[in-house]
Amino acid sequence: MSNTPQRLEGEAEIPGATKIVFGPEKAFTAINAELDEIGASRAFIVTGNTLANKTDLIPRLVKALGKRSVGVFDGMRMHTPRDAVLASAGMARKANADVLIGVGGGSPIVGTKGTALVLAEGEDMDALCTRYDHIAKTYAVPKLTHRKLPIIVIPTTLSAGEFNSSMGITNPATGGKDIFVDPGVVPHTIVLDPVMTSATPPWLWGSTGVKGLQNAVERYMSRNRSPFSEGLGLEAIKIVFRYLKKSVDDPSDMFARGNLQFLNWMTAFGGGKGGFGLGHGICHQLGSMCHVPHGVAGCIVLPHMMEYNRTVTLERQRHIAEAMGIVGVSDEEASVQATAKVRELVQSLGLPGRLRDADVKESDLPKVAELTLRDRSLNGAPRPPKDAVEILGLLRKMY
Repeated sequence: MSNTPQRLEGEAEIPGATKIVFGPEKAFTAINAELDEIGASRAFIVTGNTLANKTDLIPRLVKALGKRSVGVFDGMRMHTPRDAVLASAGMARKANADVLIGVGGGSPIVGTKGTALVLAEGEDMDALCTRYDHIAKTYAVPKLTHRKLPIIVIPTTLSAGEFNSSMGITNPATGGKDIFVDPGVVPHTIVLDPVMTSATPPWLWGSTGVKGLQNAVERYMSRNRSPFSEGLGLEAIKIVFRYLKKSVDDPSDMFARGNLQFLNWMTAFGGGKGGFGLGHGICHQLGSMCHVPHGVAGCIVLPHMMEYNRTVTLERQRHIAEAMGIVGVSDEEASVQATAKVRELVQSLGLPGRLRDADVKESDLPKVAELTLRDRSLNGAPRPPKDAVEILGLLRKMY
């Protein structure tokens, strides 16, 4: 019997990407056709230093673009700091770009969206960000009405930033992440090319895969879920357990990697406004304040979120467990086994399971808790925390 009230009402968000192109080598063979469709001739690439200067992937893309390539910003750093976004926008403006191409993991992709935002709306980023009221459980999103440059993204990890209208950008004044929301920055085209993931370090690929699992699990437990998002979320969970370990053990398995690229496509669709839940809020602040990679944060946070939400999502966690192959047990035991299975996956990938293993300082935890309480993601929490003290207790369990 369900331990939660029956419910079928609300609203859902459907990301507005015009097209998703998928398959090996598509980043190089399809890019000019996409520019033709957009009507663009001056492509500006936003990426990170490693991809641009330590692999052949960006040089190959520049070569494929030919005369259409008007510049590369290779300084988009982890957790997308404001200064990098402003610098990227300055270069793109000087290059007179008419399309932005974001290549990389979550930080370059968010940085590409941030570049489009700043180019259109101006550099006063404090005036552009979303404000969440943790007491009223409401949030205010500024109206950002100026037309944005079209965006094409080519992800190299399983970060999921390419499928939504939000951006988490680190604020140097607070040390936390500000959230910006603008439907105008949803990419026109997303290119899912497993070949572009070939240079991604195993720890990064594996950890962002677990982050994709966190997206699926928290979306399924979210009070902002929909029947549409539920079905996709359960299928995403199956994909993780079918292909993630396999793809890490054999990076040349393009079929496994290609299937995993559908993971975040599935978790992006059909959720309601206001975020996935408490776990995402914690991950945002662990990233910006403590410099924990977003995927690694997900590895640590997800099992604790399943435990924390167990009392209010017990039946839903049984469904999650079934997607992992756990059947024939009580709801309570299914939830316990599912949580254990997540921890086993993280361990099998050689990834951290505690905050101390990710070099988080215990002295930073109170500030992380305080900033988390103001994070927009909490609007989707099935069990909202009462205050920062409760979040701090959770963080200490994770430590």
